[in-house]
Amino acid sequence: MMASEFVRDRVLALFGDNKFLCAETVVRVVAEAGGRECADVVRAATGFCSGVSRTRGQCGVVTGAIMGIGLYAGRAEEGEDHEVPYAMVQEFLDRFYDRYGAINCYDLIECDFTVPEDKARYREENLRLECYRMAVFAAETALSILREHGYLAEEADHVKSRLAPCGLVCGKCAAFADGPIRRAAETLRRELGENFAEYAARFEPMNPVFAHYPAFAELLGFLAQGSCTGCREQGCLFQACTIADCARSHGADYCFECLEYPCAAHGLPGPLAEIWRRNNDRMRECGAAAWYRKVKDKPRYP
Repeated sequence: MMASEFVRDRVLALFGDNKFLCAETVVRVVAEAGGRECADVVRAATGFCSGVSRTRGQCGVVTGAIMGIGLYAGRAEEGEDHEVPYAMVQEFLDRFYDRYGAINCYDLIECDFTVPEDKARYREENLRLECYRMAVFAAETALSILREHGYLAEEADHVKSRLAPCGLVCGKCAAFADGPIRRAAETLRRELGENFAEYAARFEPMNPVFAHYPAFAELLGFLAQGSCTGCREQGCLFQACTIADCARSHGADYCFECLEYPCAAHGLPGPLAEIWRRNNDRMRECGAAAWYRKVKDKPRYP
């Protein structure tokens, strides 16, 4: 199985001295591939690194991959089916064992990280390189299984669902249904509760800022109800923009792919037109997927 450039590059960037460890790296890569929030799950993976916290236990890349599969296929509610994720994990373990002959950290690299001599040998023989290779294999195998079972789109399809033809990230828009802004707003609204307006009125004598709570609640409600699935399907919030329809009519996923690019058919005013041109020029240089990986974690409204 040939690992994707995304997996190789991300594992290389994340895994190493003073960076992330094995389980943390693999689960983060699997999470990022599908645009999932990953900070909490990376924290949860820390104790599984180095053979379950240097106990010669299960290999961290194996555990990270299992956690990654669970992030998409695991259960979130009582009574949900667990047979499918079980089967997917078993499939992953079979593939990993077929490749490496073991799933236990010590059996794979023969290092006990509590023994100074073994720790020295790990560095001297550069066994981290073998761990890197296993991390790449584990992440790519987990992603492959998720795609085969319909839990994850191919990278190009995922990128297209999040990246607009203009090069802006629809997935970070305030109106995007599965975006971080909507999720954060929904979390804040839920934590405040249905009756916070009454408390805001009580707090107003202590701080006049609470007088603005009704307007804030209205805005928060709007942000929490984001339902857009991207401009390719529902059009841009900026009504004058004609890019999505234009790209579709020319059979292009992104403007830079069109034979008529650059053109004046975008419908954007000067500053936005400059951003559109800059984004597409950069996508033409590095490719849409690479561009998406560069910008997906940046603020949508800098």
